[in-house]
Amino acid sequence: MTASGKRILMVCMQYPLGPGQSYLTTELAEALVADGHRVEVLHLDWDDAARGEPRETVTGTGIRVLRCAAPEFRWLPLTLRHAAKFLLSGRAVTRLARRRIDLASFDIAIAWMPALAIAPLPRLLRRTVPHRLLFVWDFFPDHHREIGRIPGGLAFRVARGLEQGLLGCFTAIICTLPGNASYLRREYRIDPAQRVLVTPIWGPATPLPCSDRVALRSHYDLPQDRPIAVFGGQLVEGRGFEQMLAAARLGGDGDHGPLFLFVGDGRLASMVGDAARINNCIRHLPAMSRADYGVRLGACDVGLVATVPGVRSFSIPSKTIDYLRAGLPVVAAIEPGNDFGTLLQTHGVGISVPQGDPQAFRAAVNLVVKDPSARAQARTAAAACLAAVFDPCHAVATVLAAAGSVAAPPA
Repeated sequence: MTASGKRILMVCMQYPLGPGQSYLTTELAEALVADGHRVEVLHLDWDDAARGEPRETVTGTGIRVLRCAAPEFRWLPLTLRHAAKFLLSGRAVTRLARRRIDLASFDIAIAWMPALAIAPLPRLLRRTVPHRLLFVWDFFPDHHREIGRIPGGLAFRVARGLEQGLLGCFTAIICTLPGNASYLRREYRIDPAQRVLVTPIWGPATPLPCSDRVALRSHYDLPQDRPIAVFGGQLVEGRGFEQMLAAARLGGDGDHGPLFLFVGDGRLASMVGDAARINNCIRHLPAMSRADYGVRLGACDVGLVATVPGVRSFSIPSKTIDYLRAGLPVVAAIEPGNDFGTLLQTHGVGISVPQGDPQAFRAAVNLVVKDPSARAQARTAAAACLAAVFDPCHAVATVLAAAGSVAAPPA
C-alpha cells in the first residue's frame, strides 16, 4: 500500500471467487488494489448452500474476503421465508463484523443498495468509518415493486421508510447515470452534507480476441448463413427479454432472418425455451462461464439489451460491456430520457429505440445486421468506449472523490 493508499472495506452480497468468475464487486476491489489501496471484503453470501461457519479467504492480490451465509428460515411459510431472510440477514453480517473486523481501522466503507439487506451494519459503520459510500444500481424498493419483485401496499411503505432511514448513514451516494442522480434527489431525502456522484458501471475494459466466426459457428452448431442477435444474462423479471421475443416472432419462423440467441438461466427461462421449440428464429442456450460466453459472442453480429416499461429510474445493462468487448454493436430498447441511449450514440457503438415497441426493435436489429460497414465502425469504436466509460479506473476515481481524496464535479 502506498503512503496515500486507503484502507477500504467493501460489504456486498455477491463476490464470486471461483475459477473464471468475476463480478462488478470483484473488479472494483481488484482495481482499488491495483491503485495502491488495501481492501477487505465482508461478503453476505445470499446463495451459500453450505450454511456453515464464516469462512475467510485471502486472494492472490491480498484481498481478505470474509464470508457468512445468509440465514435460512425453512420452518416459515414460503411467503414469509424470503422476507425474514432479507430483513434478518444483516444481523448476521453485523455480528461477524463486530467479532472479526477492526472497523475503526478503515478510511472508507463501500456498500450497495439495498442498505436494508445489511442492516443494522450501516449504523455501526457511521460510528466507526469516516467515509461511507453507497452505490445505487437499482433504487430499492421502488424498482423492485415496479418490476413485480415485491408487492405494494404496507410492505412497500415499510421497506421504503427503513431504506430511507439508512441512507442517512452514508456520506456519499453514487449513481450510474445523471438521470438517476436526479431521481435520487427527487424521490429520496438527501442531506445537504451528503455528496451525490455519478459513475457508470464497470467491467473488463480489454477487447476480446478476434475469432474465426465460421469456425465458431461450425463448432457450436450455429447457422452460417444467418446474422445472429444475442442476449446474454439472467432470464428473470426486469431484463426486458420479453420485448426481444416479441421482436423475434415478427419475422415468422423462416430460415433467412436474424437468429435471436438467448443465453442464460432463471425463473423465466421456460418462456424462452417454449418460444424456441416452436420458432426457429429463436434459440436458447443455458448459462455458461463468462469465458465460454465471451467466445460464443465472437460468432454473433449484434448484442441486445432492453429495460422494462413502467420503471421510473434508469439503468445501464451490464451485458453491454461484454458486447463491446466482443466488438458487437448494441441495439437497446430503453425508456425515454435514459442517458444510456445518448451514451451509445455519442460513442458510435449502438442505437436505441423506445421500449415496449417490438416492431421498432426488430427494425433496428434488421438495420444493423444488414449494414456491414456500420458493424465494422462499431467494432472500432467499442474499444475506445470501453476505455472512456467502462474501465474500472473511473469507479476508483469516483470512490476517492466521494471520500474527498480528489476533486470531482457534483452530479
